[in-house]
Amino acid sequence: MLENLIIENFAIIEKVDLQFEEGMSVLTGETGAGKSIIIDALFMLTGGRANSEMVRHGSKKAVLQAVFSVPDNQKLRDLIARSGVAGDDNELIIYRELNQNGRSIIRINGVLVNLKTLAAIGRYLVDIQGQNDAQQLLNPEEHLPLLDAFGDEKITQFRNDYQELFQKFRSITTRIRNIQTSQQEITQRLDLLKFQQEELQEANLQPNEENDLLDARDKLRNFKKIADRLQLTQTTLSGEQGGAIDSLAEAVHQLQDIAEYDDQYAELAKTISEAYYTAQDVGRDVDEQLSELTYDEAELIRIDDRLQLIHSLERKYGTSVADVLDFQAKIEKELSLIDDDEYDVERLQVKQNDMRQLLRKKAIKLREARQKVARNLEKNVNQQLNDLLMNGAEFAVHFDPVEGYISSGIDKVEFHVQTNVGEGMAPLVKIASGGEAARLMLALKTTFAKQHIISIVFDEADTGVSGRVAQAIAKKMLTISTDSQVLAITHLPQVAAAATHHYLISKLTENDRTLTQVAPLDEDGRVHAIAMMLSGDNITETALANARDLRQEF
Repeated sequence: MLENLIIENFAIIEKVDLQFEEGMSVLTGETGAGKSIIIDALFMLTGGRANSEMVRHGSKKAVLQAVFSVPDNQKLRDLIARSGVAGDDNELIIYRELNQNGRSIIRINGVLVNLKTLAAIGRYLVDIQGQNDAQQLLNPEEHLPLLDAFGDEKITQFRNDYQELFQKFRSITTRIRNIQTSQQEITQRLDLLKFQQEELQEANLQPNEENDLLDARDKLRNFKKIADRLQLTQTTLSGEQGGAIDSLAEAVHQLQDIAEYDDQYAELAKTISEAYYTAQDVGRDVDEQLSELTYDEAELIRIDDRLQLIHSLERKYGTSVADVLDFQAKIEKELSLIDDDEYDVERLQVKQNDMRQLLRKKAIKLREARQKVARNLEKNVNQQLNDLLMNGAEFAVHFDPVEGYISSGIDKVEFHVQTNVGEGMAPLVKIASGGEAARLMLALKTTFAKQHIISIVFDEADTGVSGRVAQAIAKKMLTISTDSQVLAITHLPQVAAAATHHYLISKLTENDRTLTQVAPLDEDGRVHAIAMMLSGDNITETALANARDLRQEF
């Protein structure tokens, strides 16, 4: 519930510090005293948009603070946790600062949050019903969410199952439509991919092929140079007139002849001997290379043609053979997808039809669950209407089947009402007068009061009624307060008399400034305030007696 509300420099309020209790509290006072300003401040603290005009004239900023005790509502606690708000799980302290420059600072339990977060949390804290808010009940778009909220877990699973399948059904339907409208583009794309695939498969590129071909081409193009150099190397190593190998053999012989005289001579002989054998190995390898060396002009032409093909593919599909092979892998994957049922309209339509049949079954289950909840809602609301002296009225939930499927199901839901016997049922928007709308709103609010709203605020929502109806409305507000804290701004003495707490709002002029004051009333003060509501400023003993009688009725 709302425990504490502090308002500073807001509109004509300089400073107000209000402590609230459980049950039903009323705020009364003369017109223009600032009653609705207090509700406006509460609206700002639960996500309402603000502007600099709300800052009291002559002040730099307005400061609003509220302390709420948090109920055992897991959805609200999860939302608070996701918002990064820390602190006591059982208490929320909301602070909002409005500056003349239009800036707004919002903190929850000391943590800075944005307006969207405040509004999301605020929906669980306060439900403000003003004189014109009954119009929300006349909006058919709000009726299905209200019905589902009333059904709670009786509806949730059926709705979730349906909506999950509906999203898949809508996705496959969109897929089919897109394929059908772009069939020519897909066909052209398929032709291109197949041409590219065939071209690359026929080329049969190998990962290191280009480098190997370049090496082979260089050898063929430089055949004479290679042959000359190999021949010269062979002659140098082992020519007819004596080559390097024979010279090394002679050197080894000479050093071995003196090796016994010094170890260094022996080491030199060993080293030159190793060079001698290495030179022999090289000579044999050069001989082998010369014997294998051939010039094949046809092979050179083949290599040039192959390299030309590779370079042509690289210009089309990548800067290297590796890039071309990557491109080939991608188009083959895309082709496999196109050949799959992702692009096969007939297969997709079979899937769509199967899904449609299953969706229909889930939609019917959802409808049946809602209809069952609707009967319970009708029973509850009609009981509340009877309590509010609308004995000839009847409330009903009307289901209107839609063509096809929509995200919410296969029905549109609208609340209908008959306000007098024999007039027939009609939508709320067509039949409810101002006073009837107020009672219908109260009947629905009483029915929905157990939907875990901490505080319900009625801002002169009882306007347009009097007498026995006013008394019935007072009792109904008091009934709501057993499940949710009720704050009511009222001009009806019956409502004021029914409340468990009473605050008198007045305004005065001080130093040429208008100020608003709020004072909690004791029993004598309450009787006096109610008597003033009954008879005006001229409070008589009769008015006081009537006020006491009203208090005793509740």
